[in-house]
Amino acid sequence: MFFRVIRKDGALRYFKSVGKVITDNYGRTFIIGMYADITEQYNKDKMIEDKIADLEKSNKELSAFNHIASHDLQEPLRKVQTFISRIREKNYDLFPENVKDYFSGIERATSRMQMFIEDLLLYSRASNVARIFELTDLNELLENTRQELSQRIEEKSVIIICETLPTLNVIPFQIQQLFTNLISNSIKYSKPALAPVIIIESRLVSAKNMPGWVTNPKNRYYKISVSDNGIGFDPRHSEDIFALFYRLHSKTAYSGTGVGLAICKVIVENHKGYIKAESTPEIGSTFSFYLPA
Repeated sequence: MFFRVIRKDGALRYFKSVGKVITDNYGRTFIIGMYADITEQYNKDKMIEDKIADLEKSNKELSAFNHIASHDLQEPLRKVQTFISRIREKNYDLFPENVKDYFSGIERATSRMQMFIEDLLLYSRASNVARIFELTDLNELLENTRQELSQRIEEKSVIIICETLPTLNVIPFQIQQLFTNLISNSIKYSKPALAPVIIIESRLVSAKNMPGWVTNPKNRYYKISVSDNGIGFDPRHSEDIFALFYRLHSKTAYSGTGVGLAICKVIVENHKGYIKAESTPEIGSTFSFYLPA
């Protein structure tokens, strides 16, 4: 039985009572009862229930956002882009120079809005996708990424050097997205006069050598590192760069929305792993992610 008690000082306490009927060797019957103060446990359970309710509410709101971003926002944006395209084809040459500048600004703004919507949808899907794990050869996923980025790799004369990667229980399309985002990042922030060199390494490590985030030191992880010889960044930003919309550079210097690395973090966390970044300005960067072995 469960009941509440209001003490004289006004404090509310929760109790649980348990009773049992016992008959001794002489045929006498006794009732043994026990009362336990479960207030602390009750409050913890209530807090968990509230968090679950908040999470369910957030998921519903996120689903509503996905629908809006997928349909209600994109439809009028596509119409604007269509009108812009028609104006450019038929009337652009008739505009005065200052109007042409304004018009180009509108084009850039709508393109950037389209990019924001698409990246937000990618982030949302990475956070809420059905997590179906499959035993997968990571070399195949990396090869898929090479094919996906083949045009950019050829244009930039990118050299990719890769060790043999393991076969792990993962969400395949998410790990491929992870490779795509990290390699795209290395290409984007390469040095103008130097061919990008991207080195991908893999090794098995013990959790006891990774203090600070691993809860079970008996676990083992595959550490997969993606290193480049690009422009690098100030190591003070090594945590910040994984935040949603965080940008180290102005949008005029480098395109993007600041969502790509945030997606990488979500993907790795979906796999009960960890990702970190190390960098030296003008030398290059290394992104290492750890996946359970």
